[in-house]
Amino acid sequence: MEKILIITNADMSLQSGNVVLITRRAQEMYNQYNIETTCVIVKRRYEQQINHSIKGIEFVVNEDSTFIQKFILDNKPIKVIFYGIGAYSYINIVKMTLGEMKIKSKLLLDVQGALEEGIEYSNPRNYFKNYIKYLVKKRIFKRSLEKTDGAFVVSDEMEQYCKKISNKNDFITYKIRCGINEVLTTEERINWRVETRRILGVNDNTVVFAFSGYRMPWQKIDEIIKLFKEYDSKYDNVFFAFFCNVDEPFLELVKQSFPKENFIVKFLNFDEYFKYLCACDVGFLLRDYNTTNKVAFPNKFSDYLNAGLILAIHNSIPEPFRILKENNVEFLDVEKPELNLKNILNRQNDIVNFYKKIEKICNNELMYSSQISKLKLIEVDERKEGHC
Repeated sequence: MEKILIITNADMSLQSGNVVLITRRAQEMYNQYNIETTCVIVKRRYEQQINHSIKGIEFVVNEDSTFIQKFILDNKPIKVIFYGIGAYSYINIVKMTLGEMKIKSKLLLDVQGALEEGIEYSNPRNYFKNYIKYLVKKRIFKRSLEKTDGAFVVSDEMEQYCKKISNKNDFITYKIRCGINEVLTTEERINWRVETRRILGVNDNTVVFAFSGYRMPWQKIDEIIKLFKEYDSKYDNVFFAFFCNVDEPFLELVKQSFPKENFIVKFLNFDEYFKYLCACDVGFLLRDYNTTNKVAFPNKFSDYLNAGLILAIHNSIPEPFRILKENNVEFLDVEKPELNLKNILNRQNDIVNFYKKIEKICNNELMYSSQISKLKLIEVDERKEGHC
C-alpha cells in the first residue's frame, strides 16, 4: 500500500478548518487510491488527545528526526508534506534521507493561509514584534518553497502567492479547496430542518441567520452581531444562531444584544453539526479586504453550501465569491446596507429546487473526490516513472 507522510507542528486535536482539510483530504486519498497517510506531529510538549477516527489517516506524536528517517526507510512514501513553519526545519533531513535511500518522492508544502495573518490581525501593542516575526517566517517560507517541489494550495490566489514568493518557474501546485467528502441529500436537509427547528421552537417561516466558527479575529463576530441586531430591529420572525465556542462574556453579550431571546448559542459536536446548520437559512462569512482573506478558502463556505444555506458574503474572499457568481447562485452581499429578504423568501418557498442547484456545485466544485480526481495526483507509480 502506498504511503503519504505529513510532518506538522500544528495542533491536530482541534476541529478547526486546517485540521478538517488535512483529515478529509487524506480520507479521500484512501478511498480513491488506497493510499494511507501518517501525520507525524513534531510539536514539543504535545499533550492533546487526538480524537479523530478517520479511515486512511493515523496520527503519531514524535519530534525525533530518527523516527521520521526510519518511517521513510520502512514505508518509502510517495509524497512528504510539510504543514506549518515549525515543520519546515525537517525538510533538509528528509531530502538527505531520500537521497541516501535513493527513494523518489515529491516534497510539498501544505499552504492553507498567508503569513500576513500574523501582522494583519496583530494586537497593536505587539505589532512591531509580530512584524519582525513575519519577516523571519517569510524568509523561511521562501527558502522552503525553493527546496521543495511544490505545494498544496486552497485557491488560485494562494497559488499566485506561493509562486510569487518562490520565484520558481517549475513550481508545482495542487489546488484542493477546503471542501466536503459527502454531499447531503435533499431528504436529509429537509428532515433535519424540520427536526431541529422543532427543538429550537422555530417555525418554518422564520428566517434563521447563522454564524458558525471559532470567533477568530478574521471572522468578524462583532460586526456580525451588529448586523444581526439591525435585522432584529427591522424585521419580525427572525432568529439568530451562534454555533461557536462559548464563554460567559460572549454569552452575556448575546443576551444583551437580543432581549427578545430569539437566539441560540451552542458549540456543535460532530454528530449534530449539519443537523443544526440545515435548520438555518443564511450563513455569514464576513471578512476583511487583506492578504489573509484574499488567498483563503474557508471550510465554512463548503459546509454552509452543503447544508443548503444562502451565503452572506462579499468578494474579500475571491474564490468562494467566484463560485457563487459563475454558477448563478443567489447570495446576500453584506456590503449593501439594506437586507434583501427576497432571495431568502424565494429559497424558502422553493427550497427543494434550491437544494438541487447547490448539490451540483457541491459535487462539481467542492467534493474532495472530484477535486482529487481532476488533479490526477496519483495516476501512476511515481517511483517507477522516476519522478522526484
